[in-house]
Amino acid sequence: MTDLSVLTGLPFDRRIHAFFAYLADRRATEAVGEGREPGVWEVFRHQEAVQVLGDHRTYSNDMNHFIPEDQRRLARAARGNFVGIDPPDHTRLRGLVSQAFSPRVTAELEPRVKRLAERLLDDIVEDRGPTAPLDLVAEFAGPLSAIVIAELFGIPESDHPMISEWARALLGARPAGELGVADEAALRNVADLVDKAGAYLVHHIRERRAHPRDDLTSRLATTVVDGRALDDEEIVGVVGMFLIAGYLPASVLTANTVMALDEHPAALAEVRARPALLPGAIEEVLRWRPPLVRDQRLTTRDAELGGRVIPAGSPVCVWLASAHRDPLRYDDPDRFDIHRPAGRHLAFGRGIHYCLGAPLARLESRIAVETLLSRSERLEISRDGSLEFHESIGVLGPVRLPGTLFTRR
Repeated sequence: MTDLSVLTGLPFDRRIHAFFAYLADRRATEAVGEGREPGVWEVFRHQEAVQVLGDHRTYSNDMNHFIPEDQRRLARAARGNFVGIDPPDHTRLRGLVSQAFSPRVTAELEPRVKRLAERLLDDIVEDRGPTAPLDLVAEFAGPLSAIVIAELFGIPESDHPMISEWARALLGARPAGELGVADEAALRNVADLVDKAGAYLVHHIRERRAHPRDDLTSRLATTVVDGRALDDEEIVGVVGMFLIAGYLPASVLTANTVMALDEHPAALAEVRARPALLPGAIEEVLRWRPPLVRDQRLTTRDAELGGRVIPAGSPVCVWLASAHRDPLRYDDPDRFDIHRPAGRHLAFGRGIHYCLGAPLARLESRIAVETLLSRSERLEISRDGSLEFHESIGVLGPVRLPGTLFTRR
């Protein structure tokens, strides 16, 4: 296979098979190899993936200098995105955001997330009856994630649909199949949206700074550490980061969990009978079919990895989905097993860039699937032509997941 982007045109079953076959073939012969795109290196095995993700000095997360000169306005949105920068700025920004995005804040969201999930399903059933057709992503998992993120930052309810649209549009910033950096055309397509969203968020931030409330924007706008507060543009970057890092993984994780359980009826029956098994099932989904299948870095110096020497300045694509199927790390790795012994997967990263929103994504997905199962006698997934998947090869999961909810009478 010379071009992974051809996979995006395949039906999902064939795409899944071809994608994991590509990873398995490469992983069987090498831990690290030259990519299909010039100058890009690919990492296939777990040990080397951990090495890359854990060494931010050699494998940088900062690719902002790839932004073309005529698209420098995108750099404004990147300033507060501490996923895409390295220490010392990363340390300061993550420290400030961590204070506002504490475990207590996440835990306190659970009742609200549950009410939102129930309301979304109630509205669908009220409109369509006890046998309700629905799109599990567009009408349930996606809106749930977008509303939770919007409420977390104090975005008015009337603007929630706009935030959802922005989140979906920003996901297209990287072209399908691209393993290196996004090209200029892709950046141009998103730049106008960044400007529009940035102007809206700056207004919202200034309003919250003047009149703080109990939301994350207010905390970010008023938090001071060592005499230093975040400026408006940094907070815009933080909010933009969470729109993507919060919206996408949680909604796709919910959809992937529903699909994985649908593909494994025995596991579904177990989870229905013992809901306490669901958190473990979600962890297995994160390993077996992670929403984001890769992470990317840039070498700051010549680096020896997996018996190869990667030149300085080289993009490195870490295939998380391949590391998760590495038989040197996991027993029978291709098998979906909700009873698999707990072990650290890489779905949310590793090291200083470990996803700060991971607890929220887990919370949302658990509550979403719990609500679907508790409100239904059964859930049928449609696997016809109406099932659509994310175009980017980096996202493994549906963007549309039609089904029918047979509610309890």
